[in-house]
Amino acid sequence: MKRRNFVAKSSLSGLAALLGVDIIYKECMPLGYTPVALQESDPFKLFNKDKGMVVLNDKPWNIEAKAHLLDDRVTPNKSIFVRNNGLIPEDIDVNTWTLTIDGESVKQEKTYTLSELKSKFKHHTYQLTLECGGNGRSEFDPPAKGNQWTVGAVYCASWTGV
Repeated sequence: MKRRNFVAKSSLSGLAALLGVDIIYKECMPLGYTPVALQESDPFKLFNKDKGMVVLNDKPWNIEAKAHLLDDRVTPNKSIFVRNNGLIPEDIDVNTWTLTIDGESVKQEKTYTLSELKSKFKHHTYQLTLECGGNGRSEFDPPAKGNQWTVGAVYCASWTGV
C-alpha cells in the first residue's frame, strides 16, 4: 500500500472513530480513492506540472497548457495536458505488472512481464502528436458543454515501445 493510500485510509478510520460513526461501505472503496477532504489540493505538485498551466476542473482533474508552453519540438512532461474522466489510476508496480494476450482469436494465451516485453521484442520510437477531442472547445459556436479547453490540450511526444 502506498503512503498516500495508507494516510488516507488511516485518516478515514480516525475520522470515523472521532465522530463515533462507521463509514458505510468503506471496504468497497476503490484502491487509490482518497476522500475529497484528504486529496492533494495543489495539482501542480500532484501532477508535477508547470505553474503556468490552467486548471479547468478539479473533480476530476483536467489541466491544459498555455500556448507558450507548447513551443518545444518534444513537449516536456511538465507541460503535457492532464485529461481525466474519473479517478486517477493508481501507479503500477513495474516488477509485478504483466500483459496477457488472450481472446477468442488467440490460439494460446500468453503472459509477458514488462522486462520480457523490453528484452524479447524490437523497440520502435515514434514522435507523435496527441490531441484531446475537446481542444478548442471554448471557441465552438454554438457553445459546447464540458471543460472549455482553449489550445492547450495537445502535445508532441517521443514514444518508445515494442
